[in-house]
Amino acid sequence: MKISIFGKVPKSERDRQLIKILLDDLICKQESIQIWQPFFDSIVDIIQKKSCFQTFTTKDEIANTTDILLSLGGDGTMLDTLDFVLGTNIAVLGINLGHLGFLTSAGRDDIQNLVTQIFHKEFTIEKRQIIEAEFSFDCKGRKFGANEACFLSSNRGSIIDLEVFINDKYVSTFSGDGLLIATPTGSTAYSMSAGGPIITPESRCLCLTPVAPHNLTFRPVIISDEDIIKVKIPNIEEDCKMLMDGYVVFERNSGEIIIRKSAYCWSLVRLQGQDFYYSIRNKLMWGLQSVTQP
Repeated sequence: MKISIFGKVPKSERDRQLIKILLDDLICKQESIQIWQPFFDSIVDIIQKKSCFQTFTTKDEIANTTDILLSLGGDGTMLDTLDFVLGTNIAVLGINLGHLGFLTSAGRDDIQNLVTQIFHKEFTIEKRQIIEAEFSFDCKGRKFGANEACFLSSNRGSIIDLEVFINDKYVSTFSGDGLLIATPTGSTAYSMSAGGPIITPESRCLCLTPVAPHNLTFRPVIISDEDIIKVKIPNIEEDCKMLMDGYVVFERNSGEIIIRKSAYCWSLVRLQGQDFYYSIRNKLMWGLQSVTQP
């Protein structure tokens, strides 16, 4: 079992100390540890036995030497690991040092026993669906997403029109603030905030979720993950901005984009007893009884 580490700059002294505990435990189990260079630079002062650490900056440096990539941060940090693991056999285990941390499997309270759990293989691996984009124009932006493809007006507050086709069949022209094409993983992210349904990770589907639609009869639509979605920007006055997992891919006023299920998947580590329903109960506080003040 070979573990590497990816993370963002810790925001508190408590988190720095928890990271130190994690690294010290890991050194006892593993002679050499690969760690993302910018993260290493941010915590170098708390690292003992610096000779045990090697740094990496690209996917190729860990592709064949890592079984599990630990992600220290929140959901955004987890999504950033996609660039390092896509097309490899590396699974990602998220340790939540942020707020909600819906994608993460462990929290601050789990760190002291985490290394033991990993090496005792007290976990399962979930395969999460990935979407990819194809463009009718030259585009060098991000083409893969674990959460969603998002179309919004570049001018905040302006309505945009987007023509949507599924398997080359015209669906409608969506008018509003924008449109999301979400995976089951992304159903608990922006799509949920926009009124979309929660979808279990193993579901074989995608969700089209309008963002503040101009026509109130527009509602989220669930389609098969085998369907091919074409979004046409019909030479509109305002530029349309496309994002993948929060990263801007382009801004332009015309063009066609194809969104489909990718042949790749994203492998996430789940510790024992922490399944999808555990996450929604705890992260979304389902089942908590409200307290009525006298």
